[in-house]
Amino acid sequence: MPRITDSQIRDIKDLTREELEQFVQEKEKIRQIVGSIGGQPSTMSKVFTWLMIAFILATLVAAPFLPSKLELPAVEVGIVLLSLKIFFFLQNEAKVTHFQFWMLSSLEWRMNDMAKRLTSIDENIQKIADAQTMREGDNR
Repeated sequence: MPRITDSQIRDIKDLTREELEQFVQEKEKIRQIVGSIGGQPSTMSKVFTWLMIAFILATLVAAPFLPSKLELPAVEVGIVLLSLKIFFFLQNEAKVTHFQFWMLSSLEWRMNDMAKRLTSIDENIQKIADAQTMREGDNR
């Protein structure tokens, strides 16, 4: 088995320390990304939702008090507005679901990459331990 020099051991230790620090940083980034998936609705989305609710309620509540010729169109407008709101909701849910799928796929790729890097770190640590064991054996 070839001898490992002290400078090679220092290089491996430095490399392993850097890889470990980088791994911890990436782990924190992933934790933040996972926490942000499916976040809060935007202000514009909240305003749109409340306006739609107000218009739907206004048309459906006002319908019985309107003249008979306008009663049915008011109910129909209310139903159309409700349908548009449901369509908008489903479209947003599809976007969130797609984003979550994309993020989880990306996380899986990153985790596989990190698993490979951890294996590399483990191999480097094992080399250091073997070298130190050999050195202790030589000193006896």
